[in-house]
Amino acid sequence: MNLNDLRSQLGHLKTGQKTVIPYDLYADLFPPGEPDQVIHTDSYHFAKAYGCHIENRPSQQEIWVIKDAPRYKI
Repeated sequence: MNLNDLRSQLGHLKTGQKTVIPYDLYADLFPPGEPDQVIHTDSYHFAKAYGCHIENRPSQQEIWVIKDAPRYKI
């Protein structure tokens, strides 16, 4: 998987669905990977651009990217 593949996956997620990224793949996509704080910020903004948020799952050695519900302005 590369960033274009990830973009495509995130673009097709429905609310509540997730993409799971193992730490080793996360490091390939966002070097140097977990636990670099700069990369946390970069990947957060990347996910947010697709209406998603990130959950770090250290016990599973995974990053979850989860599609958020749309926000509507009233």
